[in-house]
Amino acid sequence: MAEVHKCKSMNTEEVWIQNNQDEWLLNINHIATEQDLEDNHYLEEVGQTIEHIAVNVSFCPYCGEKLVKMAANVVPSFIHTDYSKW
Repeated sequence: MAEVHKCKSMNTEEVWIQNNQDEWLLNINHIATEQDLEDNHYLEEVGQTIEHIAVNVSFCPYCGEKLVKMAANVVPSFIHTDYSKW
């Protein structure tokens, strides 16, 4: 099971930090609202994930906890997935 960091500042279930193969990723989901459903006919229901972004991190940006145990260099990268047109 993947290791997950979740601090008090991350009070929404659509933001979390997860360790994926020794790489910590800050995950953020953008979920659909009523207005999004009116603006985009591809969306089906409120709460549906519209976009997902994952950014690799060394520290939690909310509480400052160091997540990377070793002094390895972290190469900045991100993954963006757009589900709004599927």
